[in-house]
Amino acid sequence: MAGASSKGGRDIVAQYAGHLANLFNGNDHLPPSVPLVEIKAFQLYDRVARALSINRRYVEGLVGLWAYPPPNDADSAAEFYFDNVLDRPIGRRPGQPSSADNLRTLVQSAAAGPTAVSGEDQLSTWKALVGGPARIRRFLDQGALFELSNRILKCLDAANRPYAEVLRLGLCPKDWLVGEEEVGVNSLKAANGFLKALRTAMNDEVGRRPTDLELNTAFASAPVPGSADGVAFAKTPLGKAIVTRVAGQDVTRMVSYTDLEPVLAELEDEDDGPLLAHDEALPLLERAVMAGAVAADEKGLLAAILEGRPLADAMKSDLSLRRRLKNDYDGDLGAYVSDLSARVAAFVQKEAG
Repeated sequence: MAGASSKGGRDIVAQYAGHLANLFNGNDHLPPSVPLVEIKAFQLYDRVARALSINRRYVEGLVGLWAYPPPNDADSAAEFYFDNVLDRPIGRRPGQPSSADNLRTLVQSAAAGPTAVSGEDQLSTWKALVGGPARIRRFLDQGALFELSNRILKCLDAANRPYAEVLRLGLCPKDWLVGEEEVGVNSLKAANGFLKALRTAMNDEVGRRPTDLELNTAFASAPVPGSADGVAFAKTPLGKAIVTRVAGQDVTRMVSYTDLEPVLAELEDEDDGPLLAHDEALPLLERAVMAGAVAADEKGLLAAILEGRPLADAMKSDLSLRRRLKNDYDGDLGAYVSDLSARVAAFVQKEAG
């Protein structure tokens, strides 16, 4: 049922960032002895689209095919994800580069020949990757590959958020991210807060329509901008769709990231390899700890990130990490991983030069 945490989804986004970094770097078809890779956008698109439409982990957990009613299929859902996440322009804060600008800078630093000048005002993740050099020096050093993956992840954190918020609601992204019914990310986040509060007000008795009292009780603790109360919100297009989901009266299955997490955990990663093997990651982590970039008890979590393992496993096995997550990051695993990745990336850059 919708309204659950997207922790499992964020884990998949991080894994996909590593997968995309490996595809861009040519690791799926070039041996390590080849120092350069040609950036051929069409061929790269084919490989990217294939993973989004065939790899079951990405089809279900990232693209969310389960939320698309017929006649949509995996190919059309993957195409929509590409257009509205990977090729979604990423805005800048005043006076600061966007995450896509930072990705483009890294790609240009590896240029092995002429570099195209993009006329885009705001870059997307995709255009940051393929809109620059036609040939690059491959990121063969594992620390450099991690930095590429980390910058892609920063882009996806921004571009994937609206899409993920729609999936958390259990709704089809095609209905709410484009066209007349397009809803902004802040409204989607607020709607997810309302849905969580509504489930509490209904004592999780889903499968029926909520009462006016339950709607207003939920709205009082989690208001949605633009509506006076819960009853009024339930009359808006988005509110109607949420109430329909709660009542179990729509055509898509009543599932969310929480329902999918046990299934996804059993799926094999068909296309992905780890960014670093354990014996390769350990020296990098040891140096990061010795330099004070990360704490000693964070090595296990970092190893999970580098090796592409589920982050939840690392958290479950380390009490000090769980305490740090609760005390320093208010339980927000995404914020913790983002901060940890930023610290490691800064360490890698400093070590490199």
